[in-house]
Amino acid sequence: MNRIDRLSAILTMLQSSPSVKPKQITERFSIGIRTVYRDIRALEESGIPIAGDSRSGYSLVEGFKLPPLMFTKEEAFAFLAAERLIDKFTDTGLREGYKSGVDKIRAVMRLSEKELITAVDTKIGKLDFDSPSLGDSQDRMQTILDSVSKQKQIIITYTSHSKNEKMERIIDPIGIFFSMTNWYMIGFCNTRNDYRTFKISRITGLQLSNIPIGKEHPPLNQFLKNLQDQTELQKVIIEVEAKDLPIIDESKYYQGLVHEIRKKDIVEMHFMTFSLERLARWYLSYMDIATIIHSTELKQIATTIIQKHK
Repeated sequence: MNRIDRLSAILTMLQSSPSVKPKQITERFSIGIRTVYRDIRALEESGIPIAGDSRSGYSLVEGFKLPPLMFTKEEAFAFLAAERLIDKFTDTGLREGYKSGVDKIRAVMRLSEKELITAVDTKIGKLDFDSPSLGDSQDRMQTILDSVSKQKQIIITYTSHSKNEKMERIIDPIGIFFSMTNWYMIGFCNTRNDYRTFKISRITGLQLSNIPIGKEHPPLNQFLKNLQDQTELQKVIIEVEAKDLPIIDESKYYQGLVHEIRKKDIVEMHFMTFSLERLARWYLSYMDIATIIHSTELKQIATTIIQKHK
């Protein structure tokens, strides 16, 4: 990215956030802190009124407005691709909000750009497969995010995985995250007086309360890092003949497929998984064409499952 494009992108960051730290800019553009200071100074010299400093963060002076920025062709294509993912992997509330935003983007485009986007839109699709279900609720994720922004507690009815029992909980929501084709919420459970992770599809009832969150909680990123550190991934290698590889569907990616290595007529599928039992059950559906090369424990789990059904 050349400097002109970077200055324009930094200006966009300032427009879209109440405060931008120098570290955010260095990470976004992979530049040094001195370059950030020079870029901010260049924007100021061009007449952009920037408030704040390197410690508190930079922002545009309140009341200063810029005309709508034009989107590049590449940015517009990215919006279209993201729309397919939003449509497949989120609930109705987020889908409608995103589509409304995209419509506003289309509204400020020139006619030639609109025609280009319309043409490309038909070239981006999604394959209908079993995606994460969010149950009966149409705006569960939207309500959770609303409660986070308003700093209000939520009351949920949750079906536990272990006992399959429904329970009511009063939660201080921290945030949501996506993992292994499912959405989860991390929150402080006032009933248990502890932080818990809830699978959103198991939330059968959700209500935003008027009770403010009175406790200071760590940021979501800290919880996600702890979850990642606690998750011990295990390596698995499964071998299949090249001619049979097309038989194995896209679900292999959800099992933790990292890469495939072709050796003449044989293909090695390398997985990194946090659940050997889950991978074993997936493997059994292909055991007539696939062979476990690495992970004795996976072989034992698969054998145990087979013996149970004899």
